[in-house]
Amino acid sequence: MVEPTASLARSALIVLLASLCVALASLPAQARAEETRQAFIELSASDDELYVQQQLHLRVKLYYTNNVIQGHLNDPEHPDVVIEQLGEQRQYRELLGGESYRVVERNFVLFPQKPGQLQLPPIEFQGTARHPRGHQYRVSHSATLFPLDIRDIPESFSGRTWLPARSVEIHEQGLDLDRPVEPGENLSRTLTLTAEGLPATTLPDLAPPYPDTLRAYPEPAQRQSSATEEGVLGQLRQTVALVPVPGHNGEATLPELRIPWWDVEEDRERVAVLPARTLRLAGPVGKANARPAASATDEAQATATSSADIRKAEAGHWVWPLIAALFALGWLTTAAAWWLQHQRARRRASATAAHPEERGEGERRWFARVCEQSRSLNPAFFDSFPVWARQLTGRPSPTLEATLGQLGDETLRQLIQQWQQSLFGRNAVPAPDGKALEEALKTTRKAWQQRRHGGSGKHRLPDFYPEGLRP
Repeated sequence: MVEPTASLARSALIVLLASLCVALASLPAQARAEETRQAFIELSASDDELYVQQQLHLRVKLYYTNNVIQGHLNDPEHPDVVIEQLGEQRQYRELLGGESYRVVERNFVLFPQKPGQLQLPPIEFQGTARHPRGHQYRVSHSATLFPLDIRDIPESFSGRTWLPARSVEIHEQGLDLDRPVEPGENLSRTLTLTAEGLPATTLPDLAPPYPDTLRAYPEPAQRQSSATEEGVLGQLRQTVALVPVPGHNGEATLPELRIPWWDVEEDRERVAVLPARTLRLAGPVGKANARPAASATDEAQATATSSADIRKAEAGHWVWPLIAALFALGWLTTAAAWWLQHQRARRRASATAAHPEERGEGERRWFARVCEQSRSLNPAFFDSFPVWARQLTGRPSPTLEATLGQLGDETLRQLIQQWQQSLFGRNAVPAPDGKALEEALKTTRKAWQQRRHGGSGKHRLPDFYPEGLRP
C-alpha cells in the first residue's frame, strides 16, 4: 500500500511543477503583449483597385498611450509611386476598447506610375515607453497595406493626355460677346482647367487654335495644387491677349475646346467642353474714314463738271486742272486717315505684345533660364521656352508647336517632343538627356544670330507691305 501512495504523490508533484513552468513561461509573452498595445498603427486606403496615375488616399493613424514618451513614425515610400502628404498631421484623443489613446493621423495621396500589382513597404513605429515602476523599455509596431491592383490606361481612351480624375471642368473669362470689336482693340481671354484628383503639374497646356483675323499673345500658364478632404485639386490658368487684325470685318469664331478625361467613379471616358465663341469684328477704321473723303471728292467733281458745262466756252482751259487737284486732295485725305489708324494699331499691338514677364529681361537672361531648366529637366521650361523664342525671333508664338516651327531645328523638336511624351504620354518614354537638350538650344540660338547678322546688311531692300498689313 505504500508504493502506490508514493507514486501518486510523485505524479501530482510533477503535474504541479509543469503547470508552474508553463505559467512562468507565459509571463514574458503577456508582458510583451501589454507593451505592444502601448503603440500600434492602423492603415486605411480609399481603393484597392485603381488606374495608373490615379489618386489613392492613404490614411495612417498611430495610437499610443501616455506611457510612450518618444518615438518615430516613418512615411510611406515606393520607387514607382509619387507620394505627397495631404495637409498637416493631426493629433487628438480617441477612445478604443474602453481605453483612451493619443492619436497621430497623417494623410497622403499616392499616384502609382506603373501598372501591375503594387505592394507598399511596411510602415513602422519605433519608440520608448516608461513603466509605472520607473524603468523604460522599447516599443515598436508595423503595419502593411493590402496589395493594390494597378490597371493600365484603357485602349478605348481617345485623349492625348491621360487624366484619371473625379471631375474635370474648363471655364472661360474676359471676353465680351455682346458688342463689336474694333480693329487693334486689346482683348483678354482667360481659360481655367480644374481637375479633382490630379496635381496641377499633370494637366495639359491650353493652346486652342485661333483664326487668322486675330493675333494671339499667350502668357505663361499658372499652375496651382491645393488640398481638399477628398484629396488634391489641380488648377491650370492660361491667359492670352487677342488683337483683331486691321482690315477684317464680319465674324471671328474661336473653335470649340475639348479635353478628354477618364471618370474614375463611373469608369468611363468623358469630355470637358468649352463651346465655340463668336466675336463680331467692326469694319476697318481706315475705310470708314475714307468714305466721307470719297463722297466729298465726288461732290466736288460733280460741281466742277457742272461749272465747266456752264462756263465751257469762257474758261474751259482751267476746269480739268481743278478736277485733278480735287482728286489729289481726296487721295491725300484717305492716305492720311489710313496712316494715323495704322500708327494707332501698331502702338496697341506693341503694347499687347509686351508681356509683363518679358519687361526688363533681355533675350540673354531668358536663354540662361531655359538652359538651366533644360539641364535639370524642370517642367517650368515649357513656360519659359516660348518667351525666349519671342525674344530671339521677334515673332509671336501662340503655341509650343508654332514656336518649334519658327525655330526650324529638327533636333530640338525631337528632344522636346520626347520630353513631352515622357511627362504626359500614354506609353513609357524615357526623358531626354538634359545636356543634349541644352546643346540643341545653343545650336538653334547660334544659327538664328548668324542669320540675323548675315541678312541685315545696308543693301537689304525694305519690305513691300507695311508692318501689320502683310498678307
